[in-house]
Amino acid sequence: MDFHYDGQIRRYVTQFMRVFIGFKYQAGDSEQRQIPVMYGDLTRQVASIIKDNSENKMPTVPRIACYITSIEMDTDRLSDPTFVSKIHIRERRFTDASGTREYTGAQGGSYTVERLLPTPFKLKMKADIWTSNTDQKLQLLEQILVLFNPSLELQTTDNYIDWTSLSAMYLTSTVFSSRTIPQGAESDIDICSLEFEMPVYISPPAKVKKLGIVQSIVANVFAEDGAVANLEDLIYDNAVTIRKVIKPYGGYRVLLFKSNTGNPNDNQYDLTLVNPSEAVIALGLSEKETKNGESIDWDIILNVQGGYLPGSEVYFKKSSGYEIVGTFVINPLDQSVLTVTLDADTYPANDDIASTIPGIAARGTVDAIIDPYKYNPLEVYGSHAQIPLGLRFLMLDDVNNSENRGGFVNLPSNPADSTNIPYRGPQAWRNPSNNDSSWENQDGTDPVITANSIVEWTGQTWATIWNPSDYTLEAADLVGEDFVPTYIQNIRTGIKYKWDGAQWLKAFEGEYRPEEWNFKITG
Repeated sequence: MDFHYDGQIRRYVTQFMRVFIGFKYQAGDSEQRQIPVMYGDLTRQVASIIKDNSENKMPTVPRIACYITSIEMDTDRLSDPTFVSKIHIRERRFTDASGTREYTGAQGGSYTVERLLPTPFKLKMKADIWTSNTDQKLQLLEQILVLFNPSLELQTTDNYIDWTSLSAMYLTSTVFSSRTIPQGAESDIDICSLEFEMPVYISPPAKVKKLGIVQSIVANVFAEDGAVANLEDLIYDNAVTIRKVIKPYGGYRVLLFKSNTGNPNDNQYDLTLVNPSEAVIALGLSEKETKNGESIDWDIILNVQGGYLPGSEVYFKKSSGYEIVGTFVINPLDQSVLTVTLDADTYPANDDIASTIPGIAARGTVDAIIDPYKYNPLEVYGSHAQIPLGLRFLMLDDVNNSENRGGFVNLPSNPADSTNIPYRGPQAWRNPSNNDSSWENQDGTDPVITANSIVEWTGQTWATIWNPSDYTLEAADLVGEDFVPTYIQNIRTGIKYKWDGAQWLKAFEGEYRPEEWNFKITG
């Protein structure tokens, strides 16, 4: 192995000594004096130098001396020595603009750092506190000992890719005095020894690879009217915006779904991969970046194309022709998710549905999507009178239809009539004048609601304002027109839906094939 030295142990020792810098003691004249910290124990040679080779000069006290007592391998923390961690780094471009060195918003160099698993050790150190009297010792101990409850955290570097930068100091033992009782003829300096243990790592050199290959550059050479722009315009950017466009990578699909933020109106969505293995193959990575079935980080995908830039856009195109645009960032909590903020102006417009109530304007929204056999508005609002006028629901099931459930109502009070009364919907979905005790007297005025229809509360009953039977492919053929889907939005969740002639589907959420989405990364 080639020579290498990074001063790793030296940094641990330096951080250990810095812990004791700045402590003071108060002398008899009430003046506070700072205590110096040195490295090394008081050997004969060092003591002789401090005393200027004179027996008439004593070392100054108080003083703190720090030194290593042992370095032992920590077998309890040993792991696979062949493990290699890869991390991808993108620098910000650093330029000298007008004589001022500054970072720009553009991307600089791209690197891949391969880190070998470090070796764990127990670094044991001692701090000797030299004092001339017991009062000095007690003042220092009271300031130092309170820090270790039970440990003190250390940071040796501020490099965020250094996974060994954090350590801790544990106070393992204390020797209050180096003197013996009774004391002999010599008056030695009183030394209090504090022993510490630090779990540390020593790392081998890392391998740094610089990505210098240009993958693809596509420049827009067309003006807004479709004509080819002049070369001068392209060079000086007078009229045409030049962009680096990343086309869809091909070969893998993505899923777009509403983010669970609690705010239905924030236009924020999550973009994830359908199959990570498809993405790894399609990107042509030299080595497999993920195991089968595991997620893959979006920064790996974006690095292949030159890296993420703020303000970049993502496009989603549906088969019906419209295109939705949004900006995106990598989710800091889960890098396998892109957080996309869609432009609401690119959504397909809602179709206004007219109201049957005078004074209530047409709108293309519903207040909720419900199953009438699980949701009872009377339980929510208390009575028919308290249901808001114009409240709209998209119904998932039939109501008050003798064919929707089959069979007949059981009347315990009159079993003989049970077979003559068809099953009807729950009390909340009948005319307010009807109640559970008047089955025999039903006058037939209850609304008949079919699944997938939109109903509105008129103040007296539920009126169907949008019937799916009027918006089918067959209904369009009867009048000789092309089928046009209906778009509505659920106010409760913010999700937009589309009626395709047979069922309600999410308008643009869901899976997108490779040819139905792409990125536009501006640079």
